[in-house]
Amino acid sequence: MTTYGRPAAVLFDLDGTLLDTPGAIAGVLHRVLEHTGRPEVPADRVRATVGKPLGAVFAELTGLPEEHPEVADAVALFRERFREEVVPRAADLVFPGVPELLRRLRSEGLRTAICTSKIRASALELLEPAGLVEEFDAVVCHGMAPRGKPHADLALLAARSVGIAPQACVVVGDAVDDVRMATAAGMPAIGVSYGVASSRQLTEAGAALVADTVDALQQALSRSPVTTPALS
Repeated sequence: MTTYGRPAAVLFDLDGTLLDTPGAIAGVLHRVLEHTGRPEVPADRVRATVGKPLGAVFAELTGLPEEHPEVADAVALFRERFREEVVPRAADLVFPGVPELLRRLRSEGLRTAICTSKIRASALELLEPAGLVEEFDAVVCHGMAPRGKPHADLALLAARSVGIAPQACVVVGDAVDDVRMATAAGMPAIGVSYGVASSRQLTEAGAALVADTVDALQQALSRSPVTTPALS
């Protein structure tokens, strides 16, 4: 039966949910596209791809197959420039209130995990300088499960990694694919509208609740729909 209260585990997206990186990511994407001779891709189209695996992003933006050598070269160049331009600023990109929220959840006995479309090395190179890596029981990334978002695989792997049944987990993310992944995994989703997708887009995708700020997210996590009894 569906009840309302705290879940047993919270599975967080990374970019646009914990760190304010979408603008920086879009900027690097633009510069890589310019380098490959495609400066004409509209800014809104580029930003809409933030949060997806890089191979899929450059395939979509260039119109080339994901296995095309030019896509692979673009992915490699993006990672190099992101590491040089964005990673050194990781600590400054953490959304205000996020470290306190994570510590509070863990102090209350909840398990926490990252569930991201970044590969593991790219996720850790942000989490470590941001000072957040120790706040998670698991870091689940693209390539660690057969299929990425919006399929259920990453969310189900994250649930197994923290030892919590899927029905007692909640997914928190800023993108439509985060919400769709949660739905596919049988988990409720809380959308955050301060990242990539709008409140309307998140709600239409199936988010149970949408938070406009980190403070509102804290409140939403206390009344999230769960299908097992909430923690006392």
